[in-house]
Parts: sequence; structure tokens; C-alpha cells
Amino acid sequence: MTFRQMELFIGVCECKSINKTSAIYHVSQQGISKMIRELEEELGCKLLFRDSNGVSPTQYGAYFLDECRIILERKSYMCSHISEIKGTPQETIFLGMAFGVVSALSYKRIADFENTHPYVKVEYSDHTDFYLERLLKKDEYDFCFTTGVLDEDRLLSERLLKEKVYLCIPWTHALYSKKNIQMKDLECQRYAMFSTQFPIRHNFTTVCRNAGFDPVIDISSSDFNSLREIALYKNLLFVVPEHTIRPDDSKLRYCEFPDDSFSWDVYFVKKKSKVLTENMQALYRYIKE
Repeated sequence: MTFRQMELFIGVCECKSINKTSAIYHVSQQGISKMIRELEEELGCKLLFRDSNGVSPTQYGAYFLDECRIILERKSYMCSHISEIKGTPQETIFLGMAFGVVSALSYKRIADFENTHPYVKVEYSDHTDFYLERLLKKDEYDFCFTTGVLDEDRLLSERLLKEKVYLCIPWTHALYSKKNIQMKDLECQRYAMFSTQFPIRHNFTTVCRNAGFDPVIDISSSDFNSLREIALYKNLLFVVPEHTIRPDDSKLRYCEFPDDSFSWDVYFVKKKSKVLTENMQALYRYIKE
């Protein structure tokens, strides 16, 4: 007898119908009937009653049904743990991403890594940068990719990516048609800005203060699309990293921020005490490359 015969026999008993089983398993009714006859001949007993209401297991059939379920459950267990038999461990990597980072690094790289490392599962989720940092220190992630770090005493960071920051100017704004925009032009303006949970907000404030003024931030958001809609509606300036700009956006002018020391950086971050497994190191190298 085969595993397939056992699966079909269980199907017949659960459906109480050869016809329904045929439709579910895509096997002809004649094929299923033949399979049952072969099992009955091999076991030397009758496995099913047949009447106008369908089919049901005999005393022998009920016993055989239970044994089939046990055998197939064991088969499933064996298949799911075959990697252990081969000496290859199954590992889940818990990865945190700051909002916006996955689009810059490309989620496809994570999917490609899983395809080339079939015994590794990457559990990915995204949050604001500083909230991710708190979760990382609680060991809820193995490592993270963020755009900045606060606690440099407990966390180790390495910059992987640097992008330019662009000033976004609504088409109704006075600066929209100004050819060369300088920092002094930004002093008396009003802004929509990412929330205080994002390093880009703090870096923007620092750059403005270094230029001699405190920026006036009217409203905050954690989402680029929301910032865009708010800025257009209220005629506010805002800033975004390079990978988010839309060249075909006729309602906004994107220009490089006038202070080139202001950049959007992506960092690999882990606890200093965290020892990365071979698979974690492999994922880090794969994304870094």
C-alpha cells in the first residue's frame, strides 16, 4: 500500500462519498473504487459499507482509518524535520525595518535570500526608528535596519546606505519658481515634517539651527503620502529621501536640499552583546552587497 492510497481512503471516510472524494482529489471514481478493492485484497478484509446514504468504514475500516491518520501524521512530521536529519538547522531571523528602509534596500532581496537559504525564515516588520531601537534592546529583534541610533553605548551601528535629501515645494508655494534656493530662503517658511520618532526630523532641525534659525513645523506624520497631501493642502514645505521622489509629480518641485551635509542614512544595528548566527551574518552580508 502507498501513502496516496491512505490519503484517498481517509478522504472517502471523511466525505462519506466516493463521488465527493473524486472531485476533491481529482481522481476518477473508478480509480478510487479500484484503490479500495486493492487495499481490501491486500489486508484480507472488507473496509467499507456501501448503501444509499454513501459509504462508511467497517470495524476493520475504522481501525485502518486511525492507523492511516497516525502514519500520515508521522510522515508530515518527518518531512518537516528532514533538515534536522541532514544536519541543517531550521532558523527564524527576526528583522526590524524602519519605515521607508524596505523600499530603499528592496524587499526582493529578503525574498531572494529566503529562496537561496531554504532552511531560514525571515520574520520582518517595520516601525518608527526609535521604537525599533527600544524593541531591539528588549531582544524582540535579532537586528534592525534604521536611519539613526540614539543609544550608542548599547548598540552597534554600521552605515550601509547614504541618500540625498530633497526639499519638496508645492506648486502654489512662493519658492516653487525660485531658481537657486539657499538655507536663508528656508528661515521664514512653514513645514510639514516626519514625526519625532524619525531621525530625519531631528537631523532637519539640527541643520536649520546650524544655519541660525528654528524651523516652524506645523504638522507631523509618519507617512510620506500623508505629508505630501497635507503639504499640498496647506502650502507647506517638507523633505524626503531621494528614493521617494516622484519625477512625474506635477504638483511638487523636488530640489536637492541646500545643505548637502543633510542626508538620509540607513544603518545596520544590533545590540553590542548580540552574537549573530551564521545565517544572520549571511543575511547581513547579502543585503549589504
